[in-house]
Amino acid sequence: MRNCLMFSVLLAVSLSTTAQSMEGAFDGTFQGMFEMPDQPIYIPEGVQAPLNPAVPLDGGLTALLLAGGAAGDRQYKKKRA
Repeated sequence: MRNCLMFSVLLAVSLSTTAQSMEGAFDGTFQGMFEMPDQPIYIPEGVQAPLNPAVPLDGGLTALLLAGGAAGDRQYKKKRA
């Protein structure tokens, strides 16, 4: 019981000293965080991306496309009959 009490007191003391030393740790980080810059931000307009980006058809995507086509064909044949 005495060991548990000593451990908890030691833990409480160490946590309080750590908290006191960390008080000013974030002051410099948040300094001027919400201030707007004096100069306007340049946003280019009319920039076109490539129309057909290169997207590889890997095995998983091909399998999904084939399975979806087969399921749609099966449903179409059921409704038609």
